[in-house]
Amino acid sequence: MERRRAYANRVNIVKTVKCDNKWITAPAVEKNGKVVRDHVLIRGKDEHHPEGRYYLDWYQDGKKRRQAVAAFEDLVPAARAKFIELQARSAGILVELPAPASLEQVNLTPEKEAAAAGRLSMETVIDQYLDYCKIQRSLRTYRTYRPALLSYFLPSFTRKKQFIDEVTRQDILDYISFCFDRGLSPRSVYDKLVTVLTLLKRHGHKNLLEKSDWPSYVERIRPVYEIEEIHTMLRHATPYEALLIKFFLGSGFRNREARFLAWYDIDFRNSLVRLTAKPIWKFSPKNYEERAVPIPTSLIELLRELKESRGAGAADLVFPNTKGKPDTLHIETLKKVAWRAKLNCGQCVSENGYRCAVGPYCQRIFLHKFRHTFATQHLRDGIDIRTLQNWMGHRSLKSTMVYLKAIQSRDALVKVNAGSLAGLTSFVA
Repeated sequence: MERRRAYANRVNIVKTVKCDNKWITAPAVEKNGKVVRDHVLIRGKDEHHPEGRYYLDWYQDGKKRRQAVAAFEDLVPAARAKFIELQARSAGILVELPAPASLEQVNLTPEKEAAAAGRLSMETVIDQYLDYCKIQRSLRTYRTYRPALLSYFLPSFTRKKQFIDEVTRQDILDYISFCFDRGLSPRSVYDKLVTVLTLLKRHGHKNLLEKSDWPSYVERIRPVYEIEEIHTMLRHATPYEALLIKFFLGSGFRNREARFLAWYDIDFRNSLVRLTAKPIWKFSPKNYEERAVPIPTSLIELLRELKESRGAGAADLVFPNTKGKPDTLHIETLKKVAWRAKLNCGQCVSENGYRCAVGPYCQRIFLHKFRHTFATQHLRDGIDIRTLQNWMGHRSLKSTMVYLKAIQSRDALVKVNAGSLAGLTSFVA
């Protein structure tokens, strides 16, 4: 059972941690006779808190005293030494020495300690950056950055250092190893590394890594739906499900973008669909850039018919749930259509243990695959990549160029069939 480390109830090991946005002091957790790094007792429960600093806590001359301990490895030796010192004082063996600083003098939060030294702790820097992201970035971005910084980078960094001005290339290399040791894939480590370097760049740390330091991963060809798969899904879909599928295919919209689409976003005269912010739903486009995408006239007519049949107003959502609010179940709708159409691969199993052989859980069926199909087909049809970049809403052309791997020009197959290799592969002995 967890308990605080104590020496004859005279010297305790405690840690200042952040709980409910406040800095508090909590006793360190001990298991099997050892202090567990970054674990403290809060309301009787063992919690993991990599932030904050360790202290020794004791009473002397009727007053509570506290002394900071810089390194985790020094905690137990320091506590034992302090206990021996106090016992010796009680026996009158030691000559009276200057008393440790009082609780008020050393019980400083990491922010105050850093400010006193003119430095910023990594804990403070990360908290400030996440507060900024929570306001200035999307909720999805905030939820992506938060674990990368708090669950991975902070515990990796604070094992040896505390302040952001101490960051070196070796700290980033240690962070990469820290992530791999916890079973993350190379792509996941790469993405988390980008987040960390973005934070550090805001504080003047640039060019920390060399090109060879970055994790290597396989850039996969984006999967697309084949024409036959789409036809099969449409044959097994209801009229509304078919329209939803056609919209994702014809617009290249992301799931969340389609979820907040309103009728005033559709330009029926010019066959355009626009992506705009919806403050009422707290929705902002990715990269904070609105865009307009041309869609087929046939799709525009289907949308017109749906609007008229509903008698919908301009501000109403195009694909709402039964209560007129953003529908979060579009992916479930698609998977049910694929299940009815018998398009499941029959082999995959979800993280929750659902097998696609027995229900609508196939991992090969997902909404973003329509976006991949949208991009790939437009490139095959001759749309230039800069135009496609604008339609997709990509800030970087590099994001759009990944779709070039999956395409071939219209005359490529003709040239392949007319080449010498075709004759060799068709040769019959």
